[in-house]
Amino acid sequence: AARPPSRPRREAVCQRCHSLRYQNRLPSDGLRVGGGVQGADDPDAASHAELRPAHFRALIRSLRSKQCVVVCLVDLFDFHGSLVPELPSIVGEDSPLMLVANKVDLLPKGIHQPAVERWVRAECRRASLPHLHSLDLVSARTGAGMPQLLARLEKLMTSRRLDAYVLGAANAGKSSLLNHILAASPTQRVDGSGRAGKRGEVAAPQLTTSHLPGTTLGFVKTAQLGGRHALYDTPGLVLPNQLTTRLTADELAAVVPKRRGQPVSLRLEEGRSLLLGGLARLDLVAGRPFLFTAYLSDAVTLHPTATAKAAEVRRKHAGGVLTPPASLERLEALGELEEHELRVEGRGWGEAAVDVVFPGLGWIAVTGAGECSVRVALPRGVRPITREPLLPEESWRKTAAKFTGAKLVNARGQTRRTGGGSRRSARRGR
Repeated sequence: AARPPSRPRREAVCQRCHSLRYQNRLPSDGLRVGGGVQGADDPDAASHAELRPAHFRALIRSLRSKQCVVVCLVDLFDFHGSLVPELPSIVGEDSPLMLVANKVDLLPKGIHQPAVERWVRAECRRASLPHLHSLDLVSARTGAGMPQLLARLEKLMTSRRLDAYVLGAANAGKSSLLNHILAASPTQRVDGSGRAGKRGEVAAPQLTTSHLPGTTLGFVKTAQLGGRHALYDTPGLVLPNQLTTRLTADELAAVVPKRRGQPVSLRLEEGRSLLLGGLARLDLVAGRPFLFTAYLSDAVTLHPTATAKAAEVRRKHAGGVLTPPASLERLEALGELEEHELRVEGRGWGEAAVDVVFPGLGWIAVTGAGECSVRVALPRGVRPITREPLLPEESWRKTAAKFTGAKLVNARGQTRRTGGGSRRSARRGR
């Protein structure tokens, strides 16, 4: 008698992985790395030792004793918020470092990629990173730049006879990048049972992806490249200066951009402020009017207002017209904002003078002539970063917007949702 067709093997997964994979959330906030928003002040006080960021950092630092290819992933949209500061202590002297700048698809259309590459290399030198063996700009979502990256990686692993470890901060897109390699390349993959698939087989994605940190909890062998050399996934590192560590799962899902957003340029005068949802605030304290171009997820509402009223407006509209956070209770949980003073020397209206980075959220480019004093307010423990502009000559004329009292409207008539307000205050904010 003919044998009945065998049933496809079912993969056994734990409750935590099942919730991450199919619901993009955790069954309990206590199972989040660092203890979730409750552990934001002291993430290493999480109840589970294996979910503490210090445990992951120690695990990653063990790579220094291995001779291997280190593939470090950074998020181009959150470059300084996702750049691993411990990298010099992780990469061994004989280990080549490949830097992969992911999410290039989130940058504005028509960018000059060689200029972006020069900017990335310059920022790596300023951060005293080890010498780069290579730099690739890619998009794990669209596949842009992935064939060149894979060819370069396989060649290096084969010629040096080394395994490779992919590391990066949480939300940099590490698991998505590995899934792209598994699904689209003629590799020998290692499936959930530890068995290698046939060479040339197109593999279904095997790694759980989520915007929540801690999807990967250890070194996971995912594939064999170049014949016999292994490619490993590693835990995503939770960086304490990231604003996203203060957010709930739903809020985090909203602020992590998934598609190219719409940059918005607003003119602020002395005594005016720009609210970034209820998460942060930027004030023009003194000086001539400047332009502020926000590169943020479209889910973060922007609201210009008078500095004197900013705290009142933030509290009154939190969770409504100002999101995230999702409610007044969540706003109170974030605590009082800490203020940081910055001095900006303008370079004229044809070039941005500086980027003000909100780690984990995005950045605001500052353009103008003369000097101005800027104040940035963020939740406690998160500090703004100033840097050379990533897109210094990106024309603000394309993104200049007017505040109508209910929305921001640019020259093309495109709108972006924002907080409410009176038309009278809108005219003062132009």
